[in-house]
Amino acid sequence: MELEEDATGRDRLARMLAAAGLTVAAAALFRRGKRITGALAGIGALALGYQATTDTLETEPTASPSRPATSSALVCAICGEPIVPGQARGPDENDDIVHVECREATAETAD
Repeated sequence: MELEEDATGRDRLARMLAAAGLTVAAAALFRRGKRITGALAGIGALALGYQATTDTLETEPTASPSRPATSSALVCAICGEPIVPGQARGPDENDDIVHVECREATAETAD
């Protein structure tokens, strides 16, 4: 799910306005003597202001499972598909790295 260019500008503006509103609310709460509530509103204003001023929405793209395998990635010797982290794998009779499912499938057809 990708963000639109216009939505990021609107989101940043909304955060700035919310931070400004929380700053005003924090100042009013401090004047009324409600220090804990005012401090919490001030912390919220700082957090929203920080998020609005930093460029956190445009982070580096995350790795997708459909990304092509690189030369350093493990590839199953039987099916040729990449072996992703977390998949069960092991050596076959030739000490090549294969999926456990591929090894079991070839063992069943050999019998």
